[in-house]
Amino acid sequence: MKKQSNSHFNEDSLKRLNKDLIWNEKQKKKQKDRLMQRINQLESSKRIPYTYKGKQNRWVKRVIYSGISFLILIGLLISSAFVSPAMAQIVSKIPYLNSLFESKPLNDEIIEALDKKGYKWDGVGVENQSKQVSVMIVGSDEYYNEVKSPVKKLIQDILDERGYDAYKVQVTQSIPYEEPTPEEKKQSEEYHKIYDIVLEVLKRYGYDTLGAVNEIQPTSITFELPNTEQRTEEIKKQVANALKQHQLGDFSIKVHTYSPEKREREARWSKIVNTISDGLIAKKEYKVEMVGYSNKPTAFTISIDTSVSSTDSDAKDTVNKIEKTVQDFLHSKETKQVIGDDAYRIIIYSKDKKKLNES
Repeated sequence: MKKQSNSHFNEDSLKRLNKDLIWNEKQKKKQKDRLMQRINQLESSKRIPYTYKGKQNRWVKRVIYSGISFLILIGLLISSAFVSPAMAQIVSKIPYLNSLFESKPLNDEIIEALDKKGYKWDGVGVENQSKQVSVMIVGSDEYYNEVKSPVKKLIQDILDERGYDAYKVQVTQSIPYEEPTPEEKKQSEEYHKIYDIVLEVLKRYGYDTLGAVNEIQPTSITFELPNTEQRTEEIKKQVANALKQHQLGDFSIKVHTYSPEKREREARWSKIVNTISDGLIAKKEYKVEMVGYSNKPTAFTISIDTSVSSTDSDAKDTVNKIEKTVQDFLHSKETKQVIGDDAYRIIIYSKDKKKLNES
């Protein structure tokens, strides 16, 4: 089951992380500690989306360095916020999840508010699992202490206006950036050189990225191709030859395959699942702890974990409220256009892992 999480970083922050993604053995522990500090500070999950501010076209890739995996999951977010007071009455009649589906993502609203006030921030994250909104402030101790409370209030006001009463707000000071050593820079340059050479070969076969799952290590390289590709072995040989021609050494070339049909369906459902996850977790009344999904050929399954015990007296009422909210959303005109003829299931679980319903 795949779990949902959202974290956003500005472009400078992403560049910093990219500089740290090198595979120099002597620097392994130092880099690992540095990266893990940043992850722990954000209380991030295993899946961490990063975004470039001001860009709508986003791409997907995974880089694995010394056992640390960063999944840069970036999708096309289409938003159209209801900002006109004249539409307030109309909005009040729109089902809860549909209003979220058509409105601006919470991350984007927070980022815009921070930028409008001129605050210096390094990262903004909405972590559903811990029900926490995190902001990292860049600057001196004096600046951090000065803006910490106003930033927290700014975000809390946004949450209150949306009716999101389940989230806590955490404002922390960004970890000071440590400039890479000359050796680290050299290794980073070599990493990117390898990446570019592999990408150049893939482009000759019609692919413009290494895929959603790609991995570069000292002795092996992994990239992604659809399971319909008939030239896989030929492509692997071409990549190996290109690396040898540039005197970069011998690498074990591995290919991760995926189903284009399943990938297309997952892409269509991603915003639907995110909307359900964000909407249910943000409000205490639903008692939802986590929303995940399984993209199987038989049916696209959305799993909803609650804090309700199967023996609670209000379990049935809570389940009915969740199911009605989700079904109203999935049966609306907007989502039906996205879902098409896909079969799907909604399963709600109690905290003791029992199915409270299945539809």
